Amino acid sequence: MKFTYKTVLATGMLLGIIAASTALLQAQTSDAEKSPMPPFVTSAEPAVTGVNHVLKATYISTCLPGCTTFAIGAGTAVPLDAVTTINCPAKAGKTCTITDDAWIELENPTAGANPEALGFYLDGNDADFLYNGGAGTPSASRFDGLAQKTAVATGVSPGSHTVQTLTYSIFGANASGWTATYRVYVP
Repeated sequence: MKFTYKTVLATGMLLGIIAASTALLQAQTSDAEKSPMPPFVTSAEPAVTGVNHVLKATYISTCLPGCTTFAIGAGTAVPLDAVTTINCPAKAGKTCTITDDAWIELENPTAGANPEALGFYLDGNDADFLYNGGAGTPSASRFDGLAQKTAVATGVSPGSHTVQTLTYSIFGANASGWTATYRVYVP
């Protein structure tokens, strides 16, 4: 086999590049300082063990497609959907867990931050006592804000119940697209 000067030179350059890459990689990984782990914070509350739940029903309320724009008055709770009757199929002595995954598209016609919120109502009462879910819409006259929330109600007794999602705005806003998805689980 006959080797030319060009073949030897090309092979030498290739081996040099491989050697330099290997040395660089070793330098980056072997002596690099490891970033410290963030401090572990112990909760004052006891740890909660997850419980396997079985999905029994899903109820979806939405205006999609074809949503119309509506106003949310300043400081006024506005229902997104009609009251929906759901069923908790738990056996006697057992309970259900009901969740509400909701979102709403918003337009903030006022200047500055305007916090938006979503509330989950079960049997006419605020189910999770946290009327939140929105970071506020940007200041603009277009639909560019989104409030979203997952609410959970546990210990719901067997039988029929009503659910509904309401929205709220500190300074008022316009809204368009929205969906509320209710799920019923039994442990």
